[in-house]
Amino acid sequence: MNIAKRLPMYCVYALLAYMPFHIFLSQWLSLATGGLEIWKVAKDLVLLLITVFSIISVWILQKQNKLFNTLVALTSLYAIIHLLVWWVNKDIYSETAILGTTYNVRVFGYLLLGYSAVLLWPEKIDYSKVIKIVLWVSSIVSLLAILQYLLPRDLMSHFGYSLERGVRPTFFIDDKPDLPRVMSTIRDPNSLGAYLLLPILFLIDGYRKNKQKMFYAGLILLHFLALFLTFSRAALVGLGISVIAYFVLSYGKNFSFQRFKKPILITASVLVLLSIFGFVLRDQYVVQNIILHSDETTTAELDSNDLHLEFTKTSAQKIVDKPIGHGPGTAGIVSIRNPDGGLLTENYYLQIAYETGIVGLLLYLIMCVIVLFSLPSGNIMARCLFSAFVAYSIMALIMHLWSNEAVSAQWWLLTGFVLGGVASKAYKGILGGLPLYKKLSM
Repeated sequence: MNIAKRLPMYCVYALLAYMPFHIFLSQWLSLATGGLEIWKVAKDLVLLLITVFSIISVWILQKQNKLFNTLVALTSLYAIIHLLVWWVNKDIYSETAILGTTYNVRVFGYLLLGYSAVLLWPEKIDYSKVIKIVLWVSSIVSLLAILQYLLPRDLMSHFGYSLERGVRPTFFIDDKPDLPRVMSTIRDPNSLGAYLLLPILFLIDGYRKNKQKMFYAGLILLHFLALFLTFSRAALVGLGISVIAYFVLSYGKNFSFQRFKKPILITASVLVLLSIFGFVLRDQYVVQNIILHSDETTTAELDSNDLHLEFTKTSAQKIVDKPIGHGPGTAGIVSIRNPDGGLLTENYYLQIAYETGIVGLLLYLIMCVIVLFSLPSGNIMARCLFSAFVAYSIMALIMHLWSNEAVSAQWWLLTGFVLGGVASKAYKGILGGLPLYKKLSM
């Protein structure tokens, strides 16, 4: 009985620490052991087994509540919809169908695992420890990203990265070798930028409430520099949106211009100066590529901005033509494995709609709404999670956001933690004013 209570919690800690390094470790270690595909799928198989085990343990120990049961039912229905659409589209490639179903459903698997872990062992929950794991891991990832920018461009190829093995070893702005982008141990630069949003919010909260200002300022600078070197416009815009959402949620009705006059004026001044410099230097090679990701030397028929529009138009039209769905694995990053070709929607909502139809998209959105409105107010973790999701919901319009294991595991596991804390009243360490970060620097 003790293992039923403790195993889910230990697995959550392990996944939070492991997922940001999964791509790197699977590519590197498989050079010696072989079996790259096994390395890739093992994490999802473990997640499936431990999530089912956790749900059954919750039911056996009668720890579940109404919200938990609702989320289990909706997740099961979401998985069934994938299988039904697959059954309707019998001719789709089975390997990508399995992977597509796994990638889409595992998002809510993380949620249920985090939820179960707290329900099963609420008296031993240490939210400071959870935050500590997240921030130390993200700090390592950020440091590696900065080193990656300074070291030779072919560095990752020595660790097994290659297009043939499924992961690009290098990224550049508009494929220009003199304009590199970092991805650290995450799959790609945009995903790295998305992954860093939540740790930055935790650090901002720690900076506000902790006396060790220089320590937190240093970590914020480290994370921001790593995010900037991704040159991900989506991540930079997402960071601005999430920070604004965080302060609005933190101060609510007490938010006023007079109270934050100095930082607002400084921020506004910086933005104005950047806008002026951007306008004056708009014809410069580096400025054009950082802002537009293209310039007059771009050789592709369509630049990245035009491609986003083209992908959106094509995806929307095909969804209208077949609203029941084309089948799991027929769109998104999984679809590139399909020998018959797939569709890169560059939009997570369109991806889900294309794969599972309008019904699948509606169910996904319903799940998100239920989860967001179940997050408690006046709660540090919930505040940061909600703020990050505001940014993620917009970023998902131009990227396959939740398909990345590091991004989805971090946000949904922690959200499950908070919901489990609400259900079991295990609020120690997560209410506003309590020292979440008191042990971080030790």
